[in-house]
Amino acid sequence: MLKKPSNTVLYFAPHQDDELLTMGIDIAASVKNGYDVHVIICTDGASSNVRLRLGNREFCEQCHAQHVFDLTKEDFTATRDSELFGSCAALGVKRENIHFEEKRIVDGNLTLDAAKAIIKKYVELIDENSTVCTIYPNDPNVQHRDHRTLGLAASELKNEGEIRHLVLMEEPYVASEVEHAEGEEPTVFYAPDDIALQIEKAVSEYFLWNPENKRYAVGFHSVPEEMNRLITEKGLYYHTYE
Repeated sequence: MLKKPSNTVLYFAPHQDDELLTMGIDIAASVKNGYDVHVIICTDGASSNVRLRLGNREFCEQCHAQHVFDLTKEDFTATRDSELFGSCAALGVKRENIHFEEKRIVDGNLTLDAAKAIIKKYVELIDENSTVCTIYPNDPNVQHRDHRTLGLAASELKNEGEIRHLVLMEEPYVASEVEHAEGEEPTVFYAPDDIALQIEKAVSEYFLWNPENKRYAVGFHSVPEEMNRLITEKGLYYHTYE
């Protein structure tokens, strides 16, 4: 796993599921090795088109059920949070170490200033010497705006001296599609068997279909290929900045 100079590691994810898809292997490894791990979700995750698909009255081949679930944005955020809590529990993160802003930013509207403010807030609140981990800012043509914004914010804060230790992790489904300049390729860490099992359990939380208990398998409907790829390839792609 990645060695961190501080005992506290803060993982900043733009949406529920990014903590797993891009950072989950390192989160599990950090918990296993005794680090104080915190996960911070930076938006409400409510703009996914899955919310509308769940109410489109069509039969879904993925979950083998008719989509008759008219969720408000608040309900949709809540079910995505439930998936996140299950994922983080599988990775070993304590519930009290999962953080949200009281007034959450609307998915797709994360600005550079807002992202920097969130990162600074939790670094100052939890541990000023912490290691900050988030998503590597990549080609805007292949990357979600919120993902890129969060990575750019962390990079600026590191250059400004507000972050002491920074790790930026590339989405596996992006890292293999973009060209990297010589010397800027990510380092790859493959999950050992015990952590791979945790990843599979975490993925199952995003695949859980149980409408009676307000679980609608949002991750399964949204990014099934990426979730399954995480299980089969077990790779973490990262850049460190000290």
